[in-house]
Amino acid sequence: MGWLRLTFELSRDRASAADELLEELGAVSVTYLAATADEHSIIEPAVGATPLWQRCELQALFDVDVDFREVRQRLATAHLQQTNLTVDFLDDADWLNRWRQYAVEFQFGGRLWIAPRDSELSGELVLRLDPGLAFGTGSHPTTRLCLDWLARAALENRRLLDFGCGSGILALAARLLGCEVVYAIDHDPQALLATQENAAYNRLADARLIVGAQDVVADVAPFDVVVANILANPLIGLAGEIAGMLVPGGKLVLSGILHAQIAQVQAAYPNMDFELPALEADAQGAQWVRLVATKAGA
Repeated sequence: MGWLRLTFELSRDRASAADELLEELGAVSVTYLAATADEHSIIEPAVGATPLWQRCELQALFDVDVDFREVRQRLATAHLQQTNLTVDFLDDADWLNRWRQYAVEFQFGGRLWIAPRDSELSGELVLRLDPGLAFGTGSHPTTRLCLDWLARAALENRRLLDFGCGSGILALAARLLGCEVVYAIDHDPQALLATQENAAYNRLADARLIVGAQDVVADVAPFDVVVANILANPLIGLAGEIAGMLVPGGKLVLSGILHAQIAQVQAAYPNMDFELPALEADAQGAQWVRLVATKAGA
């Protein structure tokens, strides 16, 4: 079976409305990309989050019998003006290969493997994810930096919070690496479902993994380790809340931060002793950062 792909550009303030309308019109998927080559791609924004680019390229997949005249008319009626609109055919093999680029095999800390579900890798420390998930599959530097820290940390007998869990990749990796208990929280129900599905597939859905909205941690904080791989603005805006979930002497791991944002993020956490930042560049040359800190007062 094949798909028809509709590709067009529009301003980012209209992207969410276009996404909703395309799904209403029968799109089986909608993908956000940077519209221009000089804008840095973010492979793993929070589920449902608005892209950071000023202009977006949207790619929507439809069944081959879709009426594209109606799709274009509905977009125009909704004042979702499109530029550079193209329609082409995408077969099943192309579709799978496009998604699998985000789910290749990676190793972290010399012991933890992240792999697609059909990988032939074997061993106890292999976390298998669905290549159909475009976010949270370990390919983006922000996720890789966090996974590398987790794989090298002493997590046994530790209680860890994954703040903004997305696909659950960090929470599940922490469980696999020996955390006593892991809480994975997110404001988006789709993220919680993805985490639960990935946990079940990897046989990690037990009493040592708690997945839910933020209220599930109301009576169990603080934690020994808090990991937050979101973006700089929410890390700054939620700094008091995030820091308050950490025990004195506990470890804070922050990512989703660009190099130019280091000082601003660190300033939002005044009671933290920060280590030297760890950096990794993405394919467009953007320098992403992981910040690790110890909470004062131990």
